[in-house]
Amino acid sequence: MSRRLARTWRWGLPLTLVVALVLAVLGQAFAQPEPPGEPLLPNIEPEEALTAAAPIWTLSEQEAVEATLRAYLSSDLLALQEAAELLDQNAVPSIAALNRVSTVYLPVAQRAPEIPQAPALTPEPEPETGDAADVVVTIWPKPSIWVARGAILEYEIRLTNYGRGTARETVVVFPINRAQVYGFYTSLNSRAGDWVRSVDQNSITVVFGPLDAGARRGGKLFMRVNENLPLPSPTQTPVLIDTRASYTFRDDARGGGQRTNWAPVLVGSGSVDAPYIWVRRIPERGPVGTRFAFFTDRFVPGEGVTTWLNAPWGVQSLSLRGTANSEGSIELVLNSTDLPRGSYQIVLYGQRSGLTGVASFVVQ
Repeated sequence: MSRRLARTWRWGLPLTLVVALVLAVLGQAFAQPEPPGEPLLPNIEPEEALTAAAPIWTLSEQEAVEATLRAYLSSDLLALQEAAELLDQNAVPSIAALNRVSTVYLPVAQRAPEIPQAPALTPEPEPETGDAADVVVTIWPKPSIWVARGAILEYEIRLTNYGRGTARETVVVFPINRAQVYGFYTSLNSRAGDWVRSVDQNSITVVFGPLDAGARRGGKLFMRVNENLPLPSPTQTPVLIDTRASYTFRDDARGGGQRTNWAPVLVGSGSVDAPYIWVRRIPERGPVGTRFAFFTDRFVPGEGVTTWLNAPWGVQSLSLRGTANSEGSIELVLNSTDLPRGSYQIVLYGQRSGLTGVASFVVQ
């Protein structure tokens, strides 16, 4: 028995040490606290102009909205040219982008009214060691509706810090389905401390460096759509690239994080893009007094949503507002009792994401 124990000790101890060493090395590799010498994915440094701190979405002034709306309603090229001179190219989509949609849906005010957020109820709040960050991460696909097989699908990852403290690090976990997409690469600002921490079978983890209070930054993740995916047909539903990322951030307080907006894209024979999120309306038309319901599930969970109308006479503000639930879903009901007969577009604006959704309806 003693010889057996001695033999076990003699061989077991070295083996245990080897296993522990291997696990330690693997643990360090997976943790990857700092950027590796060589990026895990090919990276294209963004142009200097793209790295500048600029608002993700700044609302245009009312005169620009009304002028542009009149131009589209009347198909008056001169009016459209005049409207273009009023538009702030850094604040709203370019005229070339607007030409791709049949009608224009632009914001009404310099800044949408803020919706007070109810504070979270905690029985005994822990003391904070410093100013808290408040980071919101939004993802936006391009193309945003349909993508062709074999085409490049681009996801822009947008970060905004609404807090008073600096977010020391923001970690975004982006889900991937390797049966649908492959050939990944990025456009991240390595000088700002942005890099890919890990790439595995089901996700890509991107780390963003310090984000000051009130600052905005973004990066891009590119992928190629599988050429062999089936096309939609009467017997084949469209393939859905189902994407919603999650994120966490560290600051001098408690940190935080949650999920991003939902950004699904369908696979088809061609690509279709739009600058607005999907909104369903029921019914499409109805007599004066009809209650029109508008639903979308594309906002950031928990954010406030405000609305306004694009009307035949211009832009009309609305008191209709609400808060997206934990899935980013919201349904708002508009009573058309006070609306004259005509065609309208309602605009839904996410207060934290900056995402804008539109839907047309007709009061008969």
